[in-house]
Amino acid sequence: GGGGGGGGGPSVTLPAFSMNLPFAALVAHGYKYLETRNNTMLQQYDYQTVALHVGQRTYPDGGMHQEIMRREGDLTDVDILRLTTLPPGFSRGAVVAVLELGATELVEDEAERCAPGNERGAVATGQAMGRYLTKVEKATWLKAPGAPMRGWPGVRMVEVPEAVLPDGVAIPANN
Repeated sequence: GGGGGGGGGPSVTLPAFSMNLPFAALVAHGYKYLETRNNTMLQQYDYQTVALHVGQRTYPDGGMHQEIMRREGDLTDVDILRLTTLPPGFSRGAVVAVLELGATELVEDEAERCAPGNERGAVATGQAMGRYLTKVEKATWLKAPGAPMRGWPGVRMVEVPEAVLPDGVAIPANN
């Protein structure tokens, strides 16, 4: 790829989508493994590597994510804080991780979305989550500070400098 953000140098081009905290951090930490939407935006990227951008805002869910995280009883408040925030060196308004996506499944039935496994995976209630559930098979943090850039709706192709790619993660040529 051509020049990336900031320092120039080689980069890779990846499809990317933007999410707000705390959910972006939950996905990048590998705790949230179902990304849900009410549209098919991620379906064409099933079984591909995509980049995760963190938006500037905090998604207001009234603390429900913490309630769901406490259900299993194995997380402390310190764990929850770590999993819902960005590690040192990262900030909002940047691509922070690469994700390996699995399949997207349409789950029309709200009762099925409310199943404990789905609520745990999405870290959201069945009522609040989208009808299209995309499995996140693996999440890997970029090297800090990631790739700072403005957010956007939907999915778009972005340039991620090779210098911030994690060691040992092969980025396949999706494009």
